[in-house]
Amino acid sequence: MRRKLGSLAAVAVGVLALAALTASSQPPSSVVPPTGKVAGHGYAYWMERHWQFAFSLSKSSPQSRNYCQSLTANGKRVAFLIGAGTGTHACSEPVGRPIYVNLVGTDCATYSGQHPGFGTSDAQLQLCSRKYFAGVGTVSATVDGQVVDVKALVTATGAFPVHAVARNVLGVSAGNGRAAAYGIGLLLSGFSKGTHTIHCIVPTLGGNVTWTIHTS
Repeated sequence: MRRKLGSLAAVAVGVLALAALTASSQPPSSVVPPTGKVAGHGYAYWMERHWQFAFSLSKSSPQSRNYCQSLTANGKRVAFLIGAGTGTHACSEPVGRPIYVNLVGTDCATYSGQHPGFGTSDAQLQLCSRKYFAGVGTVSATVDGQVVDVKALVTATGAFPVHAVARNVLGVSAGNGRAAAYGIGLLLSGFSKGTHTIHCIVPTLGGNVTWTIHTS
């Protein structure tokens, strides 16, 4: 199982950024609760969409260098933030547009080398992704300086279909497959007008990313 930092540039791990030690303990109102939904779908759905997007992304595609993407579900557009395991990224979004960020996660898939020690059945892929996430360690995050309870947002997906394009960013062979994921994503109901920040850090992986979101 390869482990690289980056919420898209990895099969095993995607990371977003830092939580300030002095941040307020009041949870951010913009964070969708664990059982909540955006565009009719909850956390597991958006985690699946994250990995499906990753498998479909070619290294040569301009999208692989565009950190501000969007996805659509039920006719509603949702901002989709991707990025490397360290650094600062900035996006501009309309006021109130929902946002999804895959903070950190592991996936196992039916492709060769992507399910070490496990089989390729749906149940085995789910067990595999859960096992490898156990090595991620502590994750902390803030939204506009307010601490996010990331433990409450840990999500397991079922097995889902993926299609890997040639020369994809995950480095797997091209073709159809199935995958399952386990990790922490962040759904936001949308920001008010102004400048907002998302920070997350995963010390064991060296992941440290800051997002600055400009809304108008």
